[in-house]
Amino acid sequence: MRQEFEQHRFVNKLPVVDVLLMQNNAEYQETMNFWKQTTHVMSYFKTENFRGDDRLPHNFMKGFLEASHALQYYRRG
Repeated sequence: MRQEFEQHRFVNKLPVVDVLLMQNNAEYQETMNFWKQTTHVMSYFKTENFRGDDRLPHNFMKGFLEASHALQYYRRG
């Protein structure tokens, strides 16, 4: 949350501050009403997020092999 605040720390224009406050209020309401999925909420926590910033494989073969290994593990267990 602190990082989100720090992004807009030096905003001085009142209309921009109003828009940011309205967006923040909408974000809060969506979270409190459980309208957001877990992945949306977890995106705020980079270290806890699935694979962190490396969500997609860098190339096709890496992704194919990861999926293949996961499928083999799923069939065994």
